[in-house]
Amino acid sequence: MKKYLIAMAAATAAGGALAQSSVTLFGVVDASVIYTRGSGDGSAHKTQLGNSGNMFSRLGFRGTEDLGGGLSASFWLEMGLQNDSGTGFPSNSNNQASGNGTPGVMSFNRRSTVSLAGPFGEVRMGRDYVPAFWNTAIFDPFGTGGGIGANQIYFSGLGGLVAPTGTRASNSVGYFLPASLGGFYGQVMYAMGENDSTSVLPGTQVSNKHDGQHTGARFGYQSGGFNVAIATGRTRYASGDLRVTNLGAAYTFGPSLMNLKLTSELYKESKGSTDAKGVLVGFQLPIGPGEIKASYARYRLEPLNAVLEPTTSKLALGYVHNLSKRTAVYGTIARISNKNGATQALAGAITRPNRASSGVEFGMRHMF
Repeated sequence: MKKYLIAMAAATAAGGALAQSSVTLFGVVDASVIYTRGSGDGSAHKTQLGNSGNMFSRLGFRGTEDLGGGLSASFWLEMGLQNDSGTGFPSNSNNQASGNGTPGVMSFNRRSTVSLAGPFGEVRMGRDYVPAFWNTAIFDPFGTGGGIGANQIYFSGLGGLVAPTGTRASNSVGYFLPASLGGFYGQVMYAMGENDSTSVLPGTQVSNKHDGQHTGARFGYQSGGFNVAIATGRTRYASGDLRVTNLGAAYTFGPSLMNLKLTSELYKESKGSTDAKGVLVGFQLPIGPGEIKASYARYRLEPLNAVLEPTTSKLALGYVHNLSKRTAVYGTIARISNKNGATQALAGAITRPNRASSGVEFGMRHMF
């Protein structure tokens, strides 16, 4: 018995030395006061306490285990928070509208993955960002936070927040290239709608076995201050496939304390008989403990055989002042202009066709 205990202790010690692991609790809490207004008869304005004006509020857990031989295993569980009301966000079980969860319920909707990494790259499985989302997130000075400066292309698009795979896909298997490729990077993803082979649309004989199936890829190159990437994705729906392609580029130059970053993105998507195109240009300019950022985005719907093509333009200007490495206060002003029948408005406002919407936002963000 004593020999057995000694052997077990030795094995445990050896395993501990080989399989070093760590678990991290992390998150963001972001709240802001927002005032938005529309214009024209029947328009409406709104004052509200929002969340995620600078960064999306979240709570997460992640961990990594060293398996030896250059291999590591990791997990990542991350949920979105609406800290203005103390509620969460729903997830999606099948990449289809029928799989959307219950609003307000806490879920690991942002990311829920397990992965194996090594010299070959990384294989990741679970709910994760689709490749085409990354260009929108990285090359927009405001990111994709829910504030009034957020990317108009992302929030107004056919794919944006409308499609279940506009940002993330459930039931996915992804592969990421290793970091040792001289500046080249990339990923591919396949996500399943999880329908059986005999599945048909209700009340019809039309097969929907591929409904919710997503494939996507993103490849780029980064060297010095230059970064460029192209991404594409396709989600198969019984009502018509959603296709998204975007190209993003950025260049950062100047000394480290004054590094002006110029960004741009070209965006195209289609679903059924409607195409859409967009373009965004912007910059980020650190000044002392703060940062000025601005963007201009233009988005146009192109319905087949339509007389008019609804077009929306958005201009946003913001400032973030860092009180510490983890805490910041910020302010943003934005304005949307519509033409050809478009009615887009800033968060909570209502505006008439071909009229404008404007707003202002002040908030605070803390990371932990």
